[in-house]
Amino acid sequence: MCLAPALLAVIALQVYPLANASILSFREWSLTNSTEPGPFVGWDNYAKVLADPIFWGAARTSLIITVCGVALQLLLGTGLAALLRKGRLLHRTARAILLLPMVIAPVAAANIWRLMFNSRSGSVNATLASVGITGPEWLADPFWSIVAIVIVDTWQWTPFVMLVVSSAMLSIPHELSEAASVDGAGRWRTFRSVELPMLTGAFALVVTFRSLDSLLQLDTVYTLTQGGPGYSSYTLTYYLYALGLRNFEISSSAAGSWLFMIIVAIIIVMMFRLDRASREVSS
Repeated sequence: MCLAPALLAVIALQVYPLANASILSFREWSLTNSTEPGPFVGWDNYAKVLADPIFWGAARTSLIITVCGVALQLLLGTGLAALLRKGRLLHRTARAILLLPMVIAPVAAANIWRLMFNSRSGSVNATLASVGITGPEWLADPFWSIVAIVIVDTWQWTPFVMLVVSSAMLSIPHELSEAASVDGAGRWRTFRSVELPMLTGAFALVVTFRSLDSLLQLDTVYTLTQGGPGYSSYTLTYYLYALGLRNFEISSSAAGSWLFMIIVAIIIVMMFRLDRASREVSS
């Protein structure tokens, strides 16, 4: 009986919206034509989305942002965790300062960076100009707009990686590092041969959480580029937003949402299999 309210909440907040979206994906409904769902059209909405080149461009952009962003965050976060792992006051203060971007709302962070990326008055190009480098049109160029999104995502979420990896490093027994030092191993070799293999669990956790979060992000893209210029920085989430809430193609948006869910589910399964394989190799 105690689980009944929780079960009802799960059904109301998760199962019902998914079921409703599934039904809508097989019906014809555009708010520009009708305020009520139309007849069933089978798989037509799925075929329409899959035939849309903007969908595949958005999928490619989402993949690029996720892979590049997570790789940079993993590299920088691990490096910072290794540099600041000691309990000295300076290291603790530096860790606290570096965690600040993570507590800023993504919309606020994107707004800050949007001003900084302004090609005429932004501080990024002003800094580059001070060393003789001509800054690009960050938010008006198809390539640099994606780079800008990766930079903002990396700046905000590298502290999360640092926090997780730091916690994992603290759990490594000091005896292992001391034994490696006695055997003549330097700091880099000790880290690479002793500590790094023991951080695979933390890396798997970070990659899983950050990949999913990066794939699902909408606020940063919406605030920073709004998918532009053109469709160059459309991600899958922004594509679904534009399809449903700008073009009012409710049925096509529902079909795209289910396709997106399938893509995310496949990625999750692949990540768990890679994690299991890495654990078997390390053991």
